Amino acid sequence: MNFQNLEYFLTVASEGNITRAAEQLHVSQQALSNQISRLESELGCRLFERKQGLELTYAGEQFRISAEKILDIQRQTATELDDISNNRRGELRIGISHTRGQAILPLILPKFSRLYPEVDLHVNEGSTHILEEHLQKGRIDVLIGFAPFMVDCAEYRPLMTEHLFLIIPRNLLSEHFGDMADDVLESYRSKPDIKLFKDLPFVLLRVGDRIRTIVDREFYRNGITPKIRIETQNIQTAFALASEGMGITVCPQLYLESPFVISGYADSEARHDVEILNFSSKDLVDSIAIAYNRERYLSRIASDFIDMTLKEFGK
Repeated sequence: MNFQNLEYFLTVASEGNITRAAEQLHVSQQALSNQISRLESELGCRLFERKQGLELTYAGEQFRISAEKILDIQRQTATELDDISNNRRGELRIGISHTRGQAILPLILPKFSRLYPEVDLHVNEGSTHILEEHLQKGRIDVLIGFAPFMVDCAEYRPLMTEHLFLIIPRNLLSEHFGDMADDVLESYRSKPDIKLFKDLPFVLLRVGDRIRTIVDREFYRNGITPKIRIETQNIQTAFALASEGMGITVCPQLYLESPFVISGYADSEARHDVEILNFSSKDLVDSIAIAYNRERYLSRIASDFIDMTLKEFGK
């Protein structure tokens, strides 16, 4: 048994299919099948049930847990030895919430790549709660997401706080309020009240997204059942649809200031036809932080990335 055997086994276990696993590992199906058969013979038990796909047996499940731990220890040890020898090669696995990657990473990764040109960078975008699990299990080295984090192992530093803003199409205001549109806007600016727009359609992120959770909570607090015209996973899609008059959306401050997205340009066509207002209250803010797993070895590469990120955002 060797580390390669374990990596092959875990890939097959993850895919549940020899063909897909072989493609991912860039080996032939026959070679991979032979590796798995030899591993089962060496261990003296079946690791997979051969049905329509491959399912782990009870022994396979237990071996999967052990294999993940073994490879994790191997990786941490190799990283620590690289640091001792001052080797600037290696890899960095970054987890970031999918609504933040396109605005944050272009500010950091190019500079980091120039400092560490031989480091392989891997970006995993997803929801913060899934990425927290990855951080806990050692599948990513650093996590940029919403604080506070729910896993005890997370050691984190704040990067920024941001407000949420309503993006309201002017054509909807005119259609709904007519000559009173300007008065409604002035009333909202002086005392934000989301109920003023309760009868207008909304374009929102899908349920489960952090921003959607905050928005739904505010709707509930105000006794509003919103008219949701469309849901999307992408904040820029939501902004673009709002700019075309499909409905009101809610956009984080970061996306109104980033030069890497359409919503970040004050003079862009997408912003000409919308009103941008604080979402309900200035007290509604979100905290974005960068974290690592305090229970695992933190490589010099990861530490430098964290320091660079903190400096970039002025914390």
